[in-house]
Amino acid sequence: MNVPAYVDKALDLLQQRSIESAAADWPALRAQAHSETAGAQTPADTHAAIEAVITALGNPHTRLVTAQRMAAVRAARAPRVPSGRMIGPVAHVLLPGTPSSNRRAYVTAGLQAMRALIAHYPTGWVVDLRDNLGGDMYPMLTVVAPLLGEGDAGAFIEPDGTTTRWGVRSRHVHVGGRRTFRFRRVPRAVHRPVALLVDGKTASSGEAVLVSFTGLDRARSFGEPTAGFATANQTFRLPDGAWLVITTALMADRTGRVYGNAPVAPDSPVSGTSGTHDRALDASIGWLSGLPA
Repeated sequence: MNVPAYVDKALDLLQQRSIESAAADWPALRAQAHSETAGAQTPADTHAAIEAVITALGNPHTRLVTAQRMAAVRAARAPRVPSGRMIGPVAHVLLPGTPSSNRRAYVTAGLQAMRALIAHYPTGWVVDLRDNLGGDMYPMLTVVAPLLGEGDAGAFIEPDGTTTRWGVRSRHVHVGGRRTFRFRRVPRAVHRPVALLVDGKTASSGEAVLVSFTGLDRARSFGEPTAGFATANQTFRLPDGAWLVITTALMADRTGRVYGNAPVAPDSPVSGTSGTHDRALDASIGWLSGLPA
């Protein structure tokens, strides 16, 4: 494998796709990277130099993931699916993160749980995004689509101003002009209040779900500030099996507020939750219980 060409491939992707690209001194970054890899024998020998370029761009959501690291992460994370339960008259939906490889099972289990809960006619809903580290946002949005209702829920904003909106149309989640899960129509909209639970492990696509509810009437978030990765990433495979995960756009909510790599504060901060006393959940149920029917 041509090592200099490998370095150029990685730098080309970063320069073409990163939202920080316009502010970077690419001639200097390229010269430095090639200088540091002049004696490299394998692609692995260049990873540190590529990571140095990523650090210089200054985006913590952009990263290089080696093939070995990717395999280890996949092996360590057993795929999870949504689950639900009734707490009195309130429906509680646990919405974990998910890789794209688990998307079909995730949507199947999630919609089954949603239909079962809808049958109880809840007076309010809690969507629990705590510990949701992200992954594929579209299965998550598909599961909670009945709570979002029809219309735009958020958007990706690229550096040149290009805007790609996502939301629910005709009971399907859409991004731009593309329908996701085209053969899986979601239940009809449920117009009830929604509480979102978040914490410091609510990240990336988990934050996208929070953003999707922000600005929606009768929706409120509880808990602790999120991880601070409310930006859109794309992944690009390099010749040695490593992956470049590049932040290519910012997220915006339905009100037009643009997010980035800073924690998103909940509407109602609640901290100190322990394994025996879930203060955030209690606070959300208290809020839902106090709303007019």
